[in-house]
Amino acid sequence: MQRDLPVSPGPERPRVLFIDLFRTVIIILMLEGHVVRQFLSAGLRTTNLFFLHEIIHGITAPAFLFGAGLTFVISSHRKWSAYHRWGPELERRLRRIIMIFLLGIFLHLPFFSFRKTLLEATPRDLLVLFQSDVLTCISVGLLALHVLLLFFRREDRFQGAVIASLIFTVLVTPVVWEIDFLDYTPVLFAQLSNSLHGSPFPLFPFLGYLFAGVAVSRRFVVAAEAGTVPRFMKHLAIGGVVASGIGLLSAVVPFSIYRSFNFWYTSPSYFLIRLGVLFVATAGVWRVGRALPAWFGAVLVLGKESLLVYILHLLVLYGSVLNATESLAGYLPSQLGLAESLGVFAGLTTLMFFCARWWHRLKTANATAYRLVQATAGSVVLFLFFTNDF
Repeated sequence: MQRDLPVSPGPERPRVLFIDLFRTVIIILMLEGHVVRQFLSAGLRTTNLFFLHEIIHGITAPAFLFGAGLTFVISSHRKWSAYHRWGPELERRLRRIIMIFLLGIFLHLPFFSFRKTLLEATPRDLLVLFQSDVLTCISVGLLALHVLLLFFRREDRFQGAVIASLIFTVLVTPVVWEIDFLDYTPVLFAQLSNSLHGSPFPLFPFLGYLFAGVAVSRRFVVAAEAGTVPRFMKHLAIGGVVASGIGLLSAVVPFSIYRSFNFWYTSPSYFLIRLGVLFVATAGVWRVGRALPAWFGAVLVLGKESLLVYILHLLVLYGSVLNATESLAGYLPSQLGLAESLGVFAGLTTLMFFCARWWHRLKTANATAYRLVQATAGSVVLFLFFTNDF
């Protein structure tokens, strides 16, 4: 089993190497996509090459969710029974899920003041505040998985429930996107449901990628215990090709069961295409991970600290209520050439690497100092947010 399930080097608890590598690749792809979208000149953004770039970059959010699903089962497998009753493990997991959800909300704050947000936020501000992004989708999805855990104590039955939830999510997406939930429900629920009011990554269909990652991860764990991971990964890659092929074929058939749908956002066919790509990518990353030299493990810190990198790069690149006027987008023109844009990407990636490396070393070498930094930073931000009047 150990031969088929290599772990990332380092003093921390064992981690599955291919998942860290998968997340590292997605982080780098995300950084490149965000920088190029922000700074590349308008003329270059009209080319066919940029259109291809956008299609490739469109896989990053599904991959983030898929990766969260992969991690969920592997991190839960050894503590499966602990998550079926209230205790330290479940409490710790739920605290982290709530933290991820609140971080997603924080990134959309209209004002760095609770009072001003409460009294002066416009309807548009509230739509932005509660829009569903990657962090929101992941946190709500993880919470949904824990609810399923309460009803399905056996891992095989839990997997069946997850697969059923995956199919349901994908098939009802075109229908859900036709409903303006803002007419019937609170803003948060409306924004979670679809993108009619600007949510970039609503639960439908993006929750499906999280569920798919859980299903794949469960089969991976079974294969690892049986010593058949190479065969499983081969089958996963073949399944990915088949899934993408079925998605492409179903996209061109002259009839549809839906009254209307948007191929790029709600179509089950496009979901299948992207899911197939993720299957093939997962198998490919696993294969590459087996051949990586030991020194390459240092680069994987970007994947190990993907949450930090995700949040920090948004603050540095776009700014937030904490640094509304201090960001790369505020300092640099949005009409750069390709080489210049890639230079900004290289610089931002280097900065994220060293920040992730420092944070990871603090976490693994001095847990007390790590928690102290977390608690201090969080307390200061919350204190200022609830006391500021502007």
